[in-house]
Amino acid sequence: MASIDIAFATIAFKRKIAYKATWLFSVLFGGFSLLAGLAVWSHLIGDGELGGYDWDAMKAYLIIGFLTSTLAWAGSDWEMANRILDGMVSIDLTKPVDFQRARAAEYIGGMAASVPAAIIGTAAAVLLFRPAPPASPLAAALTVISLLFIFPLAFGINYLAVMACFLTQRYLGIQWARDCILAFFSGLMIPIALMPFWLQTLAWWLPFVHFTTTPASIYLGRVGTGGALGLIVVEAAWSVGLLLLARLIWGRLVRKVTIHGG
Repeated sequence: MASIDIAFATIAFKRKIAYKATWLFSVLFGGFSLLAGLAVWSHLIGDGELGGYDWDAMKAYLIIGFLTSTLAWAGSDWEMANRILDGMVSIDLTKPVDFQRARAAEYIGGMAASVPAAIIGTAAAVLLFRPAPPASPLAAALTVISLLFIFPLAFGINYLAVMACFLTQRYLGIQWARDCILAFFSGLMIPIALMPFWLQTLAWWLPFVHFTTTPASIYLGRVGTGGALGLIVVEAAWSVGLLLLARLIWGRLVRKVTIHGG
């Protein structure tokens, strides 16, 4: 099965890199968002601190947010949704290939295609804005591990969102809602530390926080080694849990598949 997974991922990877304009647009769009964030937070923080972040730390936080958002939104969620909306899922059900596993390979292959652009954009931002360095070499290594878990975590969240197409027969509104929820509860819009306590508690009980706040907290040393390892374990648990939840939901939904009214 591993060869099949690699084949699906390779096809998705090649499909993504075939559209170089999309690569450029994703980096430019993320770059403009990063510049806007830097401009806003530089005025808010000035020479002081806000939520425990000084200006150098906030620059690092925003750059990590740029990196994670570039990866998180790079998968092939529309391809998955269209297979349901166009009825192609009925053909998939006749194939001796697990639907979720095949879509996971495609999605992660699509995300992998964004890695070069994300690295180039991040490196350019680091050179231009000189953010705070990692708290320690160990913190840097644990940050990388945390970033790797974004791949299965992003697939799990997006796959669950796509499953809603069975009920709504539309995906655009679902995509918008998912993106807003992810951006807010990940801390990409506003650092979790600046939210009211009850909202911080809610955010930490959700998987979205691991897209931005977790890697940034590890990188900046806002948690110790034990805390960083704990966050990574929770992140891994969410990755597995979302995949299992999606499989349960899939098993129920495919019993009620309706294709073109049939």
